[in-house]
Amino acid sequence: MTEATISDTGIAVMCDIARASGLDLNADKRAVLDRLIVDGLVEVSKAAKPTEATKFAITPKGQRLLDDRGVGANES
Repeated sequence: MTEATISDTGIAVMCDIARASGLDLNADKRAVLDRLIVDGLVEVSKAAKPTEATKFAITPKGQRLLDDRGVGANES
C-alpha cells in the first residue's frame, strides 16, 4: 500500500489507532489493519500487562503518510 493507493478506510483505521491504539476497531477495519501492518504503516504495540488487549501504533512511515496527506488524528 502506498500513498497513492491507501483507501479512505485505511486512513480511518490509522486515525482510530492514533486516537485509541486500535481498541475500538470493528471487524471490517480489523481486516484493513492486517494490510496496514504488512505495509509497515502500523505495528503491534506491546501491552503494558499480559491481560491487556493487543494495542497498535502508527509507525514513522505511517505517520509520514498521514502528514503528507494532511490528515490529523482527529480526522478520518
